[in-house]
Amino acid sequence: MYVPLWCKTHFSFLEGASSPAELVETASDLGLPAVAITDRDGFYGVVEAHVAARDCGIKLIIGSQITVDDGSVITLLAQNKKGYTNLCRLLTIGHRRAPKGESYIGWDDICDHSESVIALWGGDRSLLTSETESNSIISTVCDAFRDRLYTLAARHNRSAEVRQEARLRARSARFALKIAAGAEVLYHTKERRDLQDVITCIHHGVTLSDAGRHLKPNDHHALIPEKTFRKLFADDPEAIANTVEIAERCDFSMNELRYRYPSSQLENGVTESEWLRQLTFEGAKKRYDGDIPKDVVDQLNKELSLVDELEYTGYFLTMQEIVEFCRKEGILCQGRGSAANSAVCYCLWITAVDPVRMGLLFERFLSRERAEPPDIDLDITHERREEVIQHVYEKYGRDRSAMVANVVRYRGRSSVREVGKALGIKITTIDRWTKLLSHYGSMDDDALKEEGLDLEIPVHRHLVRLSKEIYGFPRHLSIHPGGFILGHEPVH
Repeated sequence: MYVPLWCKTHFSFLEGASSPAELVETASDLGLPAVAITDRDGFYGVVEAHVAARDCGIKLIIGSQITVDDGSVITLLAQNKKGYTNLCRLLTIGHRRAPKGESYIGWDDICDHSESVIALWGGDRSLLTSETESNSIISTVCDAFRDRLYTLAARHNRSAEVRQEARLRARSARFALKIAAGAEVLYHTKERRDLQDVITCIHHGVTLSDAGRHLKPNDHHALIPEKTFRKLFADDPEAIANTVEIAERCDFSMNELRYRYPSSQLENGVTESEWLRQLTFEGAKKRYDGDIPKDVVDQLNKELSLVDELEYTGYFLTMQEIVEFCRKEGILCQGRGSAANSAVCYCLWITAVDPVRMGLLFERFLSRERAEPPDIDLDITHERREEVIQHVYEKYGRDRSAMVANVVRYRGRSSVREVGKALGIKITTIDRWTKLLSHYGSMDDDALKEEGLDLEIPVHRHLVRLSKEIYGFPRHLSIHPGGFILGHEPVH
């Protein structure tokens, strides 16, 4: 048996050509015991991979290929929650130093965050395979990782790899390092090779005809069966066994993570539950002119009891604090959505509709059976939203608050436009091409001619096929206009 330990998904933006789910499910179909997702400088695809692994019963190893500031790379895997924490902090350091979409991480940073992390060192851009000697760095990394450092003999049936592996094996022997067998996986099946070429062209801003060495020279970057992998490394069965050893040493699961709401600093020993109850009933007195109806009191007690039981007290206090800031500053702010079903939200002045008088069902907002967090959306006037954002940063601190990222994905127009550029096809009527996407596969050559696409029909079909494959792929990250993550612990 073997375990693929160096797999990049399409969340290695414009590098991997398969989704996390496709890679995980294919590894499961091949009968592999585990698979590692190691996207470039990020964990953007691990949640999707976690869900897929849970559903198909395969072990997921979480890691990342780290880009070092000297241009080389090293792949790091989380052994346990401590290792995952260290990798998160390492990635945060790298991205904070660099322009958007880049990461600057030094060897000192990597060594400082090496606890409970396994390192795989190999591949084209590794210091272990380069012609230049880097003994001092190798020695430093060896001291930091100790028996958690493995060299990675990566094979993709390329002649240049013979010399690279010879250098890697010599250095492995010199520093007494174990060797693991592997390959850089960029897609779940060889049929995605064409798409990987195209996204590489998009990434580098070149056409296929001009891409040259930007492109991989063959299609040996797909997940492969155990039999094929054993044949590839028939001369080194121990290196194959080491992939299983590494997988067995990695025990971290996303199930271990648990979110904690920000905790309020309260005086005189008052608990958060007591403080929320006090604010709620003070607000109720104002809502009902000092005389709170019995049915409202009963409903508030019921809701507060469930909020306390499910440990959502901090969330309600946070939302109340933000709304109160807006009221004091004269900033228009209104809660909406299912929060209108909550009498607590109404009495905290988060929403404006009395759910008791309107007969609204609280369970649509929060219930024990559904076991998911409540959703309170706040509409804030656009002109003054930035004031609220800065207040949140000031109140909770920039280490415990961060704006949420959006994943910008390829849609019809963008997929046709960028794939067309990569293929060297001049796109003049983008709307007509996007229309063809929905009919691809059912249109014969005559139908294409009717659409005015009577020249180079095979090329046109190629464009439509690749545009469909790239549809929905992540393109880059952007910032959500108003989404925040707040936590009791530092965000990273």
